[in-house]
Amino acid sequence: MAGGKLPPRQKMIGMMYLVLTALLALNVSKEILDSFVTINDGLEKTIANFKSKNSDLYSDFQASYSENPTKVKPFYDKAQAIQVAANSASDYIDRIKVKILADLQKLDTAAVIGKNEFGNDTIMNLSRLDAKDNTAIGTTIMIGSEPSEPKTGDLSATALKLKLEEFKTVVGSKVDTSTAIYQSLMKTFDFSDRTEGGGTTSSWETFNFYGVPAAASITLLSKIQTDIRNFESDAVKYLFAEVDAASFKFNKLEAAVISPSNYILLGDTFRAEIFLAAMDSTKNPRIVVGKDIAPDGQGFKSTGDSLNVRMVDGKGYIKVPTRTEGEYTWKGAINFEAPGGKIIPRIFETTYMVAKPSTTISATKMNVFYMGVPNPVSISAPGVPAESIRPSISGGGGSIKKGAGGEWMVNVTQPGDVKITVNAEVNGKSKVMGSMDFRVKQIPTPKALISGKSSGALSPRVLAAVSGLFLDMEGFVFDVKVDVISYEFSYVVDGFTSTIKVNGGNITEDVKDKLKRVKRNTTVSFENVKVRMPDGTTRFSTPVVFKMI
Repeated sequence: MAGGKLPPRQKMIGMMYLVLTALLALNVSKEILDSFVTINDGLEKTIANFKSKNSDLYSDFQASYSENPTKVKPFYDKAQAIQVAANSASDYIDRIKVKILADLQKLDTAAVIGKNEFGNDTIMNLSRLDAKDNTAIGTTIMIGSEPSEPKTGDLSATALKLKLEEFKTVVGSKVDTSTAIYQSLMKTFDFSDRTEGGGTTSSWETFNFYGVPAAASITLLSKIQTDIRNFESDAVKYLFAEVDAASFKFNKLEAAVISPSNYILLGDTFRAEIFLAAMDSTKNPRIVVGKDIAPDGQGFKSTGDSLNVRMVDGKGYIKVPTRTEGEYTWKGAINFEAPGGKIIPRIFETTYMVAKPSTTISATKMNVFYMGVPNPVSISAPGVPAESIRPSISGGGGSIKKGAGGEWMVNVTQPGDVKITVNAEVNGKSKVMGSMDFRVKQIPTPKALISGKSSGALSPRVLAAVSGLFLDMEGFVFDVKVDVISYEFSYVVDGFTSTIKVNGGNITEDVKDKLKRVKRNTTVSFENVKVRMPDGTTRFSTPVVFKMI
């Protein structure tokens, strides 16, 4: 059905079709099959009613087209395409119904067609069908012997599906996809596989027409015809209404919202003009845009740097490449021709700000500055040029200076908390754009390693070949230099532990000599590793302990 709001008669027909379709799963009697005659009669009358109403719609469309071909033609052509598609699909279904009835009654196809109560050619009434419960004829014509591979060719269910898909495509392309007509069209003519009661999956063709009694098949085909005529009616009504929507002096209306700025700072007020804009898409005005404008006898012309204006359907489009940051203003005029040929100009001016793309992503629990190293910080304010930003820092003995590449460098000397506040020049005034708190921490103490290890088993020969202790910052984000001031080397010989102090971080000859005297399964250690940090402090790193093997 087309749309959610259907006439009561159409809702009743749809409900009765669903109920009777469910009865097909039962071993129904001939009396129940006779009830399809009543449903089909109602559907045939509905089809005739739709055809009559649609004929009136097309007549109205034709009259409107004759009065104003330029305005109506786009919609009229769409309506004509829908009419052709609807007639083609419905006539094809008539051919299938005629073939099924003719084969069942063993008649010529011409004998099956007659006049209904409206005087129109129609299919033989189901009440005259002798074998309403015959499932073979319809199945043979539309599906064939193999339900998993429905037959193709003329009058098959596969060919019918293609016809219906063609109708769906034509109607769907003529109405807006946001309309209820389009949404309902997509659902009604959904030809995806169906899941039967037993859980098996069948194609649309097999599900609807394999092993179905003749009376039910004819009724289903009639129901599809009502859907076709219903969607035809709704789509043509929609197109005719679209003609009315364009019946103004200007053939196009749009809502327009103009604001001096689309970027508003907290505390400021958003201001905008809201109005209805009218335009004539069949006639383009002359639009000029430049650094300035001046009268030229035919409205206004642009002066200084001028922009190319591309005109489409009464609208002007400009493109301005942005190469540098800053504020830009362009002036222009719309020169349109009033009735009688007089040019009426409308002057406008637009201003915009160009700024580099920016974003701020902060892990609030990791906003940390480290003492002893320059901490790079990116600072920006959307809509504000970089040269108008003025950051400051308070607490932590800190300072902030402009660095290379547009970054700012923060130096801090005391642990605790600091605050960075950003001010900016906006419209000639200094305005606070925001602030952020940071913690000040010492650079972490590095971990002492020898041959990439802090403990484990090692041979004296391998240990003696190492040049010295290595200090690992364990993933610290800054590239810093930490020096070893001294360490103590402890070793065991003949059950006694001895210790020597070594200046610097190298494995000295004295240490190597002691290693030669160490026996297996004894322990050596490098302890009290004293280091000098970039912030000027001295600390003790972790010890390194090895078992000799």
